[in-house]
Amino acid sequence: MYRLLIADDEEIIVNGLYDIFSNLENLELDVYKAYSGEEAIQWLGRTRIDIALTDINMPEIDGLQLLDEIKKRWSWCRVIFLTGHSEFNYAYKAIQYSNVRYLLKTEGYDKIIKTVESVVQELKDENQTNEMIQNAKDQINLAQDLFCQKYFYALLNSDHSLKINTEEFERLFIHLKADEPVMLVLGEILTLPKSIDFWEKNQIMYSIKQLLVRYFSMHVDSLAVPLKDDRIAVFVQPRKSQPFSDRDDGSMSVFLKGTLEIVQSACREKLDAPVNFALAERPCGWKEIAEKYVSLMDLLSHHISHDVETILDERDFRKQRQNFVPVQDAKADHAAAELQGLLFRKDLSDLYHSIETGEEQDYFESLKKWLVPLGEIQDKNDGIALEAYQTIITFFLSCMNRSQLASQFSEFYNINKLQDSESYGTWKEAADHLLELFHKLFDLQKEEQCKRTHEIIAFVQQYIEGHLSEDLSLTSLSEKTYLNSSYLSRLYHQTTGHKLSSFIENARIKRAKELLENPYEKIYEIARKVGYDTAASFTRLFKKAEGMSPQEYRDTFHSAKRHESKKQM
Repeated sequence: MYRLLIADDEEIIVNGLYDIFSNLENLELDVYKAYSGEEAIQWLGRTRIDIALTDINMPEIDGLQLLDEIKKRWSWCRVIFLTGHSEFNYAYKAIQYSNVRYLLKTEGYDKIIKTVESVVQELKDENQTNEMIQNAKDQINLAQDLFCQKYFYALLNSDHSLKINTEEFERLFIHLKADEPVMLVLGEILTLPKSIDFWEKNQIMYSIKQLLVRYFSMHVDSLAVPLKDDRIAVFVQPRKSQPFSDRDDGSMSVFLKGTLEIVQSACREKLDAPVNFALAERPCGWKEIAEKYVSLMDLLSHHISHDVETILDERDFRKQRQNFVPVQDAKADHAAAELQGLLFRKDLSDLYHSIETGEEQDYFESLKKWLVPLGEIQDKNDGIALEAYQTIITFFLSCMNRSQLASQFSEFYNINKLQDSESYGTWKEAADHLLELFHKLFDLQKEEQCKRTHEIIAFVQQYIEGHLSEDLSLTSLSEKTYLNSSYLSRLYHQTTGHKLSSFIENARIKRAKELLENPYEKIYEIARKVGYDTAASFTRLFKKAEGMSPQEYRDTFHSAKRHESKKQM
């Protein structure tokens, strides 16, 4: 979904264009309106803008000044100047910029719509990544990437032997400053086609890396490092020339989240690799990066839906949690060898990954790699079996605590008994019981995620119904729920089967019908109360929904009421 900002100091033009583009279903635009250059700049600071349809000649801050702000914040944004001025100097100044078009207001709505459609297609085409993927294949310097990857992997895992200084960074071709704070972003691929091989998987990882570096390079210095378990870490430092170079973490976060949305879209549509991102609340020192990495790993495990990728922000997550989260012989010798191999590697990564992504089949297949050989051990005093049991129990407790399900679980089971392997007569009995407990934990986690999802959907719907006359843009609603706007839109559609914009429109029409039943309510006042800028817009959309105008609906209602009264007499 692309975001269109309409800016003009003539209210009737803004409202007319807003109504038109909000109802063009083929484009699926998220539309915002501003009645001045100042208001338009406020939107630039609140959300990503892909297309700006703006007048040039506005008071205080004109269109050309607004263009400068757009290019500073969202450099790929397409700008369409819509003006009544045909003087050459306006057009000349506008065409000096790339991605800028110039239209006269006299050219009519059809021309404007066709221009916006052309720009949307242009943006879609630009997201094609085939050429970028090929370039990634050609340009990968395996040795340099390998050293860099190993260095940062050690850094994230708190290797105190590392040198963190300018000389070391230069040796590894790390184009970041060792003496300045760094913002950490952590990405994780949710799912990959099971048919891909090792090389294809790595090509996808490096393609994601190239996408991140390309889009981030517009405004920040960054380095993307692929990690194990389909994760990628991105280290970001602002440039001094950018608007957030004064360490305005909020402004920088808006840019990073907006950019990550573009990367997510390309990954989903062109690489078939949906990616979650977790964003640190603020920059930190290099020596604190390992602690921040753990924090973001934990954050990635708290996303609500496993089918919709999201961008998790530490700051937003803390606020969301306050609002929505309420206060897991030869046969025996072979089995022992299997367990010993698992214990040597401490190979729980598949288990952690599958429970975090909700891949139930993979989760229990990975779990059975531990439980099946455990159940085949005959000696109840076998040390390997006991270590494996304790490892699995520790993993179980970790999952339960990370999902915050201890209180729910303790309602039907005494958690303290988990550590007591003596309560089982055989390891087979222990393994079967553990499998039972893991099934219960998985079910509880799904129930909790479903509950959290429906709590947020209910909150959004109640907020909309109670604030129909206010700003109900996707950005505004996302700020109320502390969720990323694109994620909120997809989550709502996936959960309810309907678009969020449809719910808003239906809620407005429903409330309008209630108000129309009162003969003393003026239609223009009703329009304002349910969120329409003009009575004309209200009348047009009401007629589209109900097949009659508001006045006709009122007349029909009262005629039926009088008829009913006569029948009762």
